[in-house]
Order: sequence, then structure tokens, then C-alpha cells
Amino acid sequence: MRASEALVRNRSSSSQRPQRVKLAVEHGLYLAELAGRQNPTLRDGVWELLMEAADTLKRQPNRERGWLTASSRVHWPEMVREFDAGHQRQAAGGPRLLPASAAAIDRMDEVLLWLVHAAGAKPQRDIGVLFGLACGVKVAFLRERYGCARRTVYDIRDRGLARLCSWLAKEFAPHISLSEIPSRHSDRSPGR
Repeated sequence: MRASEALVRNRSSSSQRPQRVKLAVEHGLYLAELAGRQNPTLRDGVWELLMEAADTLKRQPNRERGWLTASSRVHWPEMVREFDAGHQRQAAGGPRLLPASAAAIDRMDEVLLWLVHAAGAKPQRDIGVLFGLACGVKVAFLRERYGCARRTVYDIRDRGLARLCSWLAKEFAPHISLSEIPSRHSDRSPGR
């Protein structure tokens, strides 16, 4: 009985995935607009979602992190797991952040699933640099860790974002058409 329940859950979650991706992309574009970008692109939205995922990961209380079993974290790239473990050690002495909302946690889970599609020739380095920059890790640390130049770190980020965007556009094209996503500012008059 449990195996059939899991199969039904997997089917329903896979059928809901395009909708979750669309909602995540809409939210990413909204965040990009809030960050001051006019007419944000899919790339802007994905970058904002990566930064939100890093922030959401920081906001997970230790108790809730304990609920995340090893199997639920298995799809997280190594850099994400290292960031999570490092933040747990640092958070012990600092001020507590407000907990993340349920919607933010859902988006974080979705975005972390996307990270594997950002990988290029050196997957560990590519994902580590991309998520590391989204987490606010200093470029100097990433340069030393992966043995590359400053400009290369930014090139890796740009190529990773391009890979993610092309994958999203290819896999979910009917669901994330940017022309269908309403602008949050469309109802404002120019004089306001």
C-alpha cells in the first residue's frame, strides 16, 4: 500500500512540476523587478531565485533542518551541503533570522533541483561557483578553492546561468513564456 501511495505522490508531483516552475520563475522576475531591473529577463529571475534559495537555506532553524532527512538532501550539490553545514556552525553565536516562509522553502527545493543543469565540463566547480556567489561567498575564496582567476569565476557564473535558462526554456517553454507573465508594474500610471 505504501509503495502505491508513493507512486501516486510522485505522479502528482511530476504533473505539478511545470506549475511549480512557472510560479518560481514568476517570483524570480518579481524579485528582479524589486531589485531595480526594468523588464527583467529569465536570467535575472533565475539569479534572484538562486540568491533567495541561499537566503532561505540560512533561515532554516536547526530544528527544521533536522527534519530534512539525508534522502531529501541527496539532490543538493556538494557546495549547498557545505554551505548549509557551515552556516549551522556560524549561526550558533549570531542573531536569529526570521524563519523562511513555506513558499520560500518550496521555491528553494525547486531551484536546488535545477542546479544540476548548470554544470558544464567541471560540474563540481561550476555548481560550487554559481551557488557560492549566490550565497555571498567572496570571489577570493572561490578563486583559491577552485584555482581559477577572478574573471573566470564570473564567466563560470554567467555560463551556468545561461545553461540553466536554456534548459528551463527548452523543458518548460509552454509554461514559462515571459510574454504571458504579467508585470507587477503594469497597473501603475507613468505619473505615479
